[in-house]
Amino acid sequence: MLLLFGALAIAMWYFTSLFLQNVLGYSALGAGLAQTPAAVMFVLVARLAAALLPRTSMRALMLAGSGFFLAGFGWLAQAHACSSYLTNLLTPTLLVAAGIGLTFPTLMSVATGSVPEADAGIMGGLANTATQVGGSAGLAVLAAAASGRAAMEAGRSSPAAALAAGYDLVFLTAVGLGLALALLSAACRVRPAR
Repeated sequence: MLLLFGALAIAMWYFTSLFLQNVLGYSALGAGLAQTPAAVMFVLVARLAAALLPRTSMRALMLAGSGFFLAGFGWLAQAHACSSYLTNLLTPTLLVAAGIGLTFPTLMSVATGSVPEADAGIMGGLANTATQVGGSAGLAVLAAAASGRAAMEAGRSSPAAALAAGYDLVFLTAVGLGLALALLSAACRVRPAR
């Protein structure tokens, strides 16, 4: 599940930044500032998730997070070269960031919560590595998909529209990853902490 999460996180932070810069013409600083509300949302929701986990189930938080992924990435997949930040990017990135905030601390807590205290650091390192590997593999696959789709669209539309089509494919793929994460979460049986 952490592998899938890593790919979802890279789809959010990396590809929305590229969309803002390469399609909507934002500077690198402007794209970073445009993602600041999502970063704040992530921090706020992650704190909430950490407080909710002892009172609710991992499955409930993961399914809620996956719901945010489906809604946010589904909305992002509708963005195009004439999209507006306020109407087409801000709200969906906030939704995805809420999903990240619900799922990341939950997965990390579950990964480290049921191991002996002496092994918690090792398990935390392995969990973090899984997230990083998922992000790396996700970046490779999603970048290849975006590039291929943009190349297919290049002769039929403007360069910005072709790039938007490639990024839209990334966001649609992220919808599928969010669905896979939801299915795994629904099937997962977590042992209580010792």
